[in-house]
Order: sequence, then structure tokens, then C-alpha cells
Amino acid sequence: MEILLLVTIVIIAIAFINFKDYLNHPHKRPQINTQEDAQEINQYQNPYKDQPQPQELSREEKIRNSEYGLIVGLLAKLAQSDGKVCELESELMENTIIDIANALLLQSAMYQKDEILGILHQIFNTTTQSVEELTTHYAERTKGQYKSRLKLVEYMLTLAYADGELGANEREIILDVAAYLEIENSDFNALYDAYEKFYANKAQEKSLQESYAILGVREEDSMESIKSAYKNLVREYHPDILHHKGLDESIIEKHTQKLQEINAAYEMIKAHKNAQK
Repeated sequence: MEILLLVTIVIIAIAFINFKDYLNHPHKRPQINTQEDAQEINQYQNPYKDQPQPQELSREEKIRNSEYGLIVGLLAKLAQSDGKVCELESELMENTIIDIANALLLQSAMYQKDEILGILHQIFNTTTQSVEELTTHYAERTKGQYKSRLKLVEYMLTLAYADGELGANEREIILDVAAYLEIENSDFNALYDAYEKFYANKAQEKSLQESYAILGVREEDSMESIKSAYKNLVREYHPDILHHKGLDESIIEKHTQKLQEINAAYEMIKAHKNAQK
């Protein structure tokens, strides 16, 4: 045991002497050949040097390619498909764009609302992608979100019927979107038949006095204030595409009838005012 202890002490002493010599004589330390290493570094070829680096998307491109941007693109295709956009259709689109802008603001603090609104209007006015492309990209971003897809188709029917009838081009676009989004035939037919039945059995036009009452205005009010009241009511009753409800709370029952009543009243008052000029 004493021998083992003595050997241990000798080993520690030798190690200490060697370490002290290492510290006191730096010229004995192994030298790094910096010139050779630098030459090797300079000769190293980066295999990724000549490959194009991915460019960061602009804010407009990010929004345009998002779920919300694709919705605006699809609605633009639908609204412009018959060559005209009626006043109710325009108001519905504007309110939807505002809803989407508010949703984007909640997602990112990087944007300003005016900037988002400008981008969304730009998307609405300049979309060049086909309905198939837009819907395919939207389907990729809404996998497993069947209610979201169904809500979009339902809203497209509301927008298409804003002028009181479903045009042939509008019908084809909605059919294509429903097919690309794999909407069940039973669900689509329930929506389509309900809208068709509602507009086939529209109530007769109301009287002029009833129209003023519906908008909550007076006959002596200016057309400017009447139009403002009309816009406020459309904003109040417009269907919110971003909130997903089931078919039991259909747009037809909750919104369409009221919207058409408001629109018919406004059109009657507007015609009456124009006739008085």
C-alpha cells in the first residue's frame, strides 16, 4: 500500500514538472502552420456557391399566396365573370376584404391596415391565375377544413346572386370550385337548390314607403345619406366568410333574405329619386 502511494506521488510530481516546463518554454509547444491552413481554406470550393439563393417573398406575394389572398382571387374571378359588378356585389366584396384585412392584422403586427387593404384590392383587380390554379392552391392550404371549403362555396353563391340571378359563367365557376374542393354532392345540391328555390319565389316588391322604412331613412333625406344607410345595413348583414357555421345556420336563412330586402328597397328608392330629377 505504501509502495502504491509512493508511485502515485512520483507520477504526480513528474506531471507537474512537465506542465511547468511547458508553461515556461512556449517555443517547445507544437506550432500551427497558419499559412498552409489558410491555403487549404482558400482552395476549398463551396458546392453551394453558384446555386441561386431563394429570394424572400414580398408582402404582396405572401398575402396573394395565402389562404385569404386566394379567397380574394377566387371572388374576383366570380365577380368579374359576367362583365359587371352590381352595387350590392361591390359592397359585399368590400366588406369581405375588410374582414380579411382585420384577420391578417391579428396574425401579424408587421402590417398596417391601410397597407393590407391596398394589397387585397390589388389582388382583386389584378388576379391573372385561372380558377383551377387558385382553387388547387386553396385546397392545399385547407386540407381537413371541409367546413371552410363549404363556407366558401356558399358565399360564392350569395355573391353570384347579388344581382338577383345566377349567370351561366358564374354557375360554371362555382361548379368548378366545388369540384376541385371535393364538396360532397349532397351538400352542394342542398345549397344550390335552396338558393334556386329562394330566388324563384322572391316576394313581390314592397311599396316605396316600406322601402324607406326598411332602410330606416325618410323621403326627404338626401341620396347621399340614404346610400350611407344602405351601406351600413349591408355591412351589418353581410355573411362573414371567416366564421364557419354549419348548414343549419345557412346564409340563406340568416342573411340572404335580409340582404335582398335591403337591396330591393334601395333600388326602389334610387329609381324614385332619379325619376324626380
